[in-house]
Amino acid sequence: MRFSFLILLAALLAGPPMRAETMTCTTLVEHTEADIQNPWQTVNDNVMGGRSSGGSALQDGALVFTGSTNTTGGGFSSIRLDVPRGAMAGAKELRVHMKRDARAYSITLRTNARSFGRRIAFRGPIEGAPEGEWGTGVLNLSNLEASIWGRKLPNAVFDASDVLEIGLIIYDGEDGPFEMQLSRIEACS
Repeated sequence: MRFSFLILLAALLAGPPMRAETMTCTTLVEHTEADIQNPWQTVNDNVMGGRSSGGSALQDGALVFTGSTNTTGGGFSSIRLDVPRGAMAGAKELRVHMKRDARAYSITLRTNARSFGRRIAFRGPIEGAPEGEWGTGVLNLSNLEASIWGRKLPNAVFDASDVLEIGLIIYDGEDGPFEMQLSRIEACS
């Protein structure tokens, strides 16, 4: 009885239970059955002598990102899309409604931030999306790594309000085929 009283007293002194932070999300990218033109641009490791292939197409109301990576000479495939400046202002995370295979996918964000004259890429993993079925993956924007052409930049500063381009990339150190489907990306704050 005394133990239960102490637990109750501790709970009362701690105050009301904390509530989970409520996020407000804005759709950045959405693909539907009505889409007829694919706005994504492909950039594979071929730009630096690599041997990977990949690209995207619209199919059944989703974007299908597919190809094959080859770690001899690069090992990545990516697609990119311009977004309006300010569309991600205040964002803390991105939510990606997707269907993926067993491979690991990341998002790359580009702003006007530059180093040595080149635009810096801010990249982070999409986490939590189930394998083989539709679900939502999350990219926490505080987990981004900055780089230029794969070389890390430890002091680069990311500003979500300055994002001009969003990209999907597979660069997981594995050889072989990949396929990911995407219906929507939301910026949440």
